[in-house]
Amino acid sequence: MKAKLLLLIVVSVFMSEVSVGQHTIISNYPAQFSFVYPIGINGRSSVDFCYYFSLNALNGHTGGIEGCEIGGLFNVNETSMTGFQVAGLGNVTKENVVGMQTGGLFCFSDSMTGFQLSGIYNKAAEMKGVQIAGIYNQTTVQHGLQIGLVNVADSVEKGVSIGLIYWVKKGSFHEWTVSVSDYQNIALSYKLGRKSFYNIYSAGVNFLSDFLWVGGLGFGHLSPLGPNFSFQPELICYTYFPSNFSRNTRDTYITHLKFGFVSNVNENLSISFAPSVYWSLKSNRGIYDEYGYNQSVINPLYEFETWDSNSKLGIGYGLSVGLGFK
Repeated sequence: MKAKLLLLIVVSVFMSEVSVGQHTIISNYPAQFSFVYPIGINGRSSVDFCYYFSLNALNGHTGGIEGCEIGGLFNVNETSMTGFQVAGLGNVTKENVVGMQTGGLFCFSDSMTGFQLSGIYNKAAEMKGVQIAGIYNQTTVQHGLQIGLVNVADSVEKGVSIGLIYWVKKGSFHEWTVSVSDYQNIALSYKLGRKSFYNIYSAGVNFLSDFLWVGGLGFGHLSPLGPNFSFQPELICYTYFPSNFSRNTRDTYITHLKFGFVSNVNENLSISFAPSVYWSLKSNRGIYDEYGYNQSVINPLYEFETWDSNSKLGIGYGLSVGLGFK
């Protein structure tokens, strides 16, 4: 029985994708129900109608939606969807989406105005609004906000992307920076995204106090102040590890808000000067005498223990000087 049902779904998917060329909707229809395409109220003719409501037990294939569509596994629309669309696995709308498109794994559309949400993968040729995916967002022209582990856009008219990786094919900003500071004595950082909003990946070492390895993730903004000068605020969270990377570490997390000033030597080289303020979280895990590691030769301005006495919070300041290579 399960094998027959699986075969029926596979055939339905194939039949949903065999149509080619521009599709013409015959007329609007109030509602439809389908089990798995083409088993439904209108059979294979469901692709010729635009529905105000579509309920699909496993999957449905319609001409379009102006209202609401609910699918147990996935939905396919030959033209556009206006309103709300949700599926257990995913949605495919071959033309425009205006409204909200939600899928457990994926959501695809030619263009999207509104909100696109999926567990793994969103794709829209042009997006105006918000894309949120558990792993990957992709668009050709971006107008709005992308949130995902990986965000890709050919070009960005307006908007930002928040995630681990942000790649813009046209007008991207990328830079390598070698820096020295009290909190990361020698560091190499890579900055990727756009000047208005980019990701920062940093790795370094401390040796002036405790010997520590340092990893950092953050984001920043580069704003020109003139032909050769820029203001560069950055927010970076650093994690500190002992030299042997022992698993039983004293946790040390330091978040710096940097107020950087950049002077361009030429098109490929720049010098930066960045005072910063930080807040810290250090833990002794209830087994050590000391809280975290000593990450800087500059003492914090203020520290206090948390209610459980296993952690300590603090605030302080730092200073960084770097060379940037484009």
